[in-house]
Amino acid sequence: MSSLRLAVLIALTALTPATRAKDLVVAADGSGDFKTIQAAIDAVPANSATRTTILIKRGTYPELLVIAAEKKNLTLHGEDRKGTVIAATNNAKFNPRRREMVSMDADGFRLENLTLHNTTPKGGSQAETIRVRADRVVFDHCDFKSFQDTLRLDGRVFVHECAIEGDVDFIWGGGSVYFDHCAISAVHDGYLVQSRNRADKPGYVFVGCTITIAPDVQRYVFGRIDPKAYPFSHVAYIDCAIDGPLTPAGWIFDGPGKDAPKDRVRFEEFHSTDLAGKPLDVSARIAGSRQLISDEAAKERDVAFVLGGADHWNPLSK
Repeated sequence: MSSLRLAVLIALTALTPATRAKDLVVAADGSGDFKTIQAAIDAVPANSATRTTILIKRGTYPELLVIAAEKKNLTLHGEDRKGTVIAATNNAKFNPRRREMVSMDADGFRLENLTLHNTTPKGGSQAETIRVRADRVVFDHCDFKSFQDTLRLDGRVFVHECAIEGDVDFIWGGGSVYFDHCAISAVHDGYLVQSRNRADKPGYVFVGCTITIAPDVQRYVFGRIDPKAYPFSHVAYIDCAIDGPLTPAGWIFDGPGKDAPKDRVRFEEFHSTDLAGKPLDVSARIAGSRQLISDEAAKERDVAFVLGGADHWNPLSK
């Protein structure tokens, strides 16, 4: 086990259900403090400097949630990862102004041990499970299910051992995000990531993740971007295992500015393998992407490098 991996496991030990304090309890059967998650969120103190934890008991909660900016330092913790499910239908056709299932604007937010499922059907337009517009956010042991635009992450986010499912641009936004040993499933033709980060921030970094592409898929790529509109797009896959028909080019440049210079785009890859650990053939990767060298990969494996920012935030620090 690598020293980084050991540090992650040690730092996240405090997140286990046995040690997590519960300030409020939600139970659909009425046995908790509240029957709905939104009611519990609304009861949380505004702008709290200390953490409030809402335990959500097993059950399916058909809610569209709003977590306002003043609900700082809030944890939603599910009793059972597969059995605590927030599931509802929302999308750009239904609700063009707020198409996500969960709107999250509160700094210091944590989501743990539950499932978010936007039940919009295939072809139902953009349908995020959650949109993050906040800083210092952690997702730990969660499942996210939708098709197009499953996760929109604008802010600094640490995603630990989560499962993420979708098809078109299903991880996207302008944030700096570190995906640690996540299971990512592409279920139809499409594109995995669209990262719109600024020049002064890292983008989306995947470390030790498993990427599974459905066998009937005809075309799938790591990511796409219009290099004129978003010239600093950054996506890195480091020590990731890929199973399924990834397009040999790996990436795509598209949109009106697809022929613009790509010298500032960072589409990066290091030591991609199949599930058995055999290195992938990367000889046909698109010009404008690159294979990292060991020292560069080591730098981007560092959570503090990706997420640190001006305040030196490290979600693994106690």
